[in-house]
Amino acid sequence: MPELPELPFGLQYAAVGLFLLTVVAGVAQQFFSDWFQGALTRVWRRMSGRRRGIRKDDWRRYRAWALRTYSSVELGFLQNVSVALGEVYVPLQYEQDGRRVDVQRDLRTELRTVVLGAAGAGKSMLLRHSMLRWAAGTEESDRVPVLVELTRYNRQEQSIRQLVVDALNRPDDEPPGRGRQRRKPAPPLVPDAEEVTLLALAHGQFCVFLDGLDEVVTDRRADIVGDIKEFAERYPTCQIVVTCRDAVYDGDLRPTFDREIRVAGFDDAGIRHFLRLWFTRHRRLSGTEAPTDPRQAVEQLMADLRGSPTVMRLARSPLMLTMIATLYEADPGSGPMMPNSRAEFYEQAVDHLLRRDRDLGRHRSLARYKAGHKLMALRAVALAAQGATSEQADQRVISEEEIYAALSRVLPRFRLDGKDLPHLVDEIIERSGLLLRTDDNNLLYEFAHLTLQEYLAAVELADDPERLLTLYSENPKRWRETVKLWCAGANRDASGLVRRFLGGNERDQLLALECVAEARQIDDRLAGYIVDGFLLHLGESRTDKHLVLAALGAVAGTAGPLGQRLFDQLRVAAAAGGPTGEDAAVALAESRRREAIEALSELAEDSPAARAALRSTGELAIPVLLDRAQAGSLVAVDDLAAIGTPAAAVAIAEQLWGAEPVAARAAWRLAALIGAPDVENELRHFNPGPFVRDGDRQWYDWLWAPFTVGATDPMARTMGRVGWLIDRSTAADVPPDVEGVDVRLALGIGAKPSPFKAGKVPAEVSEDLVAAARRLGFRRRIAAVDLTPADVEQLLDLIHGSEPELARRLALTVLDLRASDSRNALLRQLPGPVLVGLAARLWLSTSLGAEARDWRTLHDRPEAPTVLTVCRKTAVTIGVLLGVAVVGIGVVRSVATLTGSWVWGPLWLALVVVLSLGAFILGLVAMFAYSSADDPPVLGILGVLGALAFLATSPFIGVPTLAGWIGAFSTAFSLSAVAIAIAVLTTWTSRRERALRNPYRALLQRHDAAAKGLLDSPAG
Repeated sequence: MPELPELPFGLQYAAVGLFLLTVVAGVAQQFFSDWFQGALTRVWRRMSGRRRGIRKDDWRRYRAWALRTYSSVELGFLQNVSVALGEVYVPLQYEQDGRRVDVQRDLRTELRTVVLGAAGAGKSMLLRHSMLRWAAGTEESDRVPVLVELTRYNRQEQSIRQLVVDALNRPDDEPPGRGRQRRKPAPPLVPDAEEVTLLALAHGQFCVFLDGLDEVVTDRRADIVGDIKEFAERYPTCQIVVTCRDAVYDGDLRPTFDREIRVAGFDDAGIRHFLRLWFTRHRRLSGTEAPTDPRQAVEQLMADLRGSPTVMRLARSPLMLTMIATLYEADPGSGPMMPNSRAEFYEQAVDHLLRRDRDLGRHRSLARYKAGHKLMALRAVALAAQGATSEQADQRVISEEEIYAALSRVLPRFRLDGKDLPHLVDEIIERSGLLLRTDDNNLLYEFAHLTLQEYLAAVELADDPERLLTLYSENPKRWRETVKLWCAGANRDASGLVRRFLGGNERDQLLALECVAEARQIDDRLAGYIVDGFLLHLGESRTDKHLVLAALGAVAGTAGPLGQRLFDQLRVAAAAGGPTGEDAAVALAESRRREAIEALSELAEDSPAARAALRSTGELAIPVLLDRAQAGSLVAVDDLAAIGTPAAAVAIAEQLWGAEPVAARAAWRLAALIGAPDVENELRHFNPGPFVRDGDRQWYDWLWAPFTVGATDPMARTMGRVGWLIDRSTAADVPPDVEGVDVRLALGIGAKPSPFKAGKVPAEVSEDLVAAARRLGFRRRIAAVDLTPADVEQLLDLIHGSEPELARRLALTVLDLRASDSRNALLRQLPGPVLVGLAARLWLSTSLGAEARDWRTLHDRPEAPTVLTVCRKTAVTIGVLLGVAVVGIGVVRSVATLTGSWVWGPLWLALVVVLSLGAFILGLVAMFAYSSADDPPVLGILGVLGALAFLATSPFIGVPTLAGWIGAFSTAFSLSAVAIAIAVLTTWTSRRERALRNPYRALLQRHDAAAKGLLDSPAG
């Protein structure tokens, strides 16, 4: 083996290699340490992930599946028609202390919740929408949601935990890519679902949605309740939500589940919101040439609904409103469908779905069987699914064998034989959508919605009330809705059946009252006796009071002697006050009669219960509340805001130019309503001219300028007046319960270009910020006293991503220091990301650094000044070189003047240049020599002074010398051109860079997708 040559200077190869290795290691540490650390972290997480619980990678396929599955929902009652859930979903609410609270927001904060509501109240859609929000990434949560339909408990002998495992272990149904065929079995949604479930439950990383407790068969209800309780106790940190019909729930899950939320029906604002989304979707799918504007369609249908209080009550159910809107647009030739009862509406809906092919001229090729025959078949199947023919029926799912058995008893009426059975069932499924095939492997079916099944079962038992009564007595919870729908039939007297319930328990007696409200035909004396019995107990506490008051209100809202008598009694009781008066006020509001609105208005000033009841009547109360607001009532303005519809917002906008206390309250309330698209669209058509006094300029013309549509948009004046009033208001003018002020107003007024209060953020707050960031994984060492604005923003963003409430508290601490009174109240309304960004900018400063023009140029999209920056740097480089040359020439000429070899000018000037240069050099040396000293040396100060003198005097010699070489004009032109170029290019570049750093745009860009839309479109 040949020997290596010797290295010069006696160096050894080992030493050189060690040196090179050290250099490489240093370079690697400098440039690749973060990458190596991240790689090692990923390896460790993959090796130890199973022991710690959930890894995000485990849920990638599951998240994609949830997004596909829950992004659209089949209407069921229209074959092959589905809608995008995100396009039509309206958040559900519940009532608390006279206010409406978002159900979905409340669920996120509770570990154990039971969501109660009537049939079709939207409970299942609530859970589906929660799944969709998580899958789409719009809802930040450390828990993974799992939706379990409890009807599966009827068919499988499995525990709740195993049902959760099954939900995660189902095969991924994602279709293969284009041109590919799946060769292997579909993988499960979550690998090792059993193990992952155990770990996730133990770590509290699941949110388990248990949907439909009321749909579990009666003989297994006790088992499922015990299983849910045991499951909740075994996994105390796991979040669990259970849904159930309120008429069925008896507090079975208490005390393990002590939080119960009762979903409220849509108010007028909710109905309008849904209809706007629905008709906008319809217009989009139909193209821009759709004949009816969504706004006009909403107004027309709302007018029809207001004309029929009975149907308006139906429309407060999301299911019923969906059916009304669907049939309204699907069958425009028949005009608006305004039936007088729930049963009559179902009759119209079912008839439409069964006869649709014939009405559209498609029956010869698609419909083989008569609509009447299919209706009779559906009635028989519904009765069997409801449990009338078998104790094992689970109220929803029915097997193909049971369907054939039920139809074999009615086929002879159609003169059909057994071979028609499969074809008849297929046609019902494929053409009506009323019956759905849910499991092809096990041949299982169910109705599109349980309410339709209950209605069809009631129709089948139309001539057999004794059988219905027997079925109810055997299983009251299952047959309760069917009994009410039976009583609502148009061609039958419900007196005999209702009378049988009077001797029962409280729930039977309540059913009797509900049947009075539903019945089309009933003995007046019997109905009066039942109503009077409940009137005697008004004011008493009972768990189903809301059902009692709703039924009394429905009876009081009917035409006829009984309805009028009950209405008069309720009005007298409401005026008497006390607990009885409070209940009577609620029942009056449920009647939706105009006389009820007037009666409640008279009581509202002195009775909080009457006020809340009046507010619940929605748009019917607007004229009364408007009169009270014009008379100076702040409470009336608050009630108009609680109604929250576009019409209510217009009524509030009319008060902006009135007396000061009412005007200021109206401004705050309108600021919170303007974020609703329906309200903003309506206010764009509101002309404030008739309400403005001549010459009144008390409004900000700049505030809404970035969001106007056209130069004459009347909304600019309305919102400018809102901003002006809010800016002038005091802490006493701010409503105590205001929330949700539109981010455009909160930022435009609260952060307008004016100084904030001075003061230093307490050191302990900065230390809390750093400590929280380190606890959440921030690795860079940084002291609280050394924070920069960029550091604060980075730390707050990190904390907000994991613990938004903590980040909000820290941000509010800064706002309390920088802003007070109404400005503070306004900025507190900012969404979390915007609030955090604003606090980061104000943490170390008393100014946002904004200018008036920044707000007007929100929508500008300035490009980065790349060319200007290059030109500026080039000009600066030339200027520096030219300056160095001039100074260098001045030094050389000064030395030559002192030596007499190249004399110019007075001798003292050359002497000053040389001495100042010497002083600068000595000072520079002294500063390096005494760099560790606490106090700067005298020579150091002398050096600074020398540098200043040197730079000031040397050009006086250098410039004339340069002029002698190239001429005075050329010298003056060159120096002036470079100086002007530097000044102009620096100014232009600074302006462009300043436009890019627009603080308002930067803050709005931190907002969610809706706020980004504000920046993308001037229409807001």
